[in-house]
Parts: sequence; structure tokens; C-alpha cells
Amino acid sequence: MLQNRKPEGFSQITLYIRAFTAIAYIVMGIYVFMKRSLLPVSDGLAMIMSVFIIIYGVFRAWGAYNAYKNSL
Repeated sequence: MLQNRKPEGFSQITLYIRAFTAIAYIVMGIYVFMKRSLLPVSDGLAMIMSVFIIIYGVFRAWGAYNAYKNSL
């Protein structure tokens, strides 16, 4: 009976934190892609790392969206 209750209080804050984290990863990936000399690695490796950061940000955004959808 208690398992079916949706959490209240911090659940809304958690959704905001998840969304902010996803946006931060995507922005960080774009920034690293634009400024490849920022990292002490070759340009090719910096580009690959930035693409993976962006993909991870999209994955986090998808998870935040699913959490939001399930909280309704």
C-alpha cells in the first residue's frame, strides 16, 4: 500500500536538479567542442570527448523527462 504513494516535497526539486544537470552536460560538451584547446589532449580526442559528453547530457535529459512523466 505504501509502495504506490508518490514521493512529495523533494521530488519536484529532484526533477529540477536532473533537468539542470542534463542541460549543464550538453552546454559543457558544446563548450569543449568549440574550445578544443581547453583540454591538454589532441583536437581529435577532445572532439570525441565532447560528443560523448553531449550524448550523456541527452541521456540524462531523457531520464529527467521520464522522471517528470512518471511523476504526473
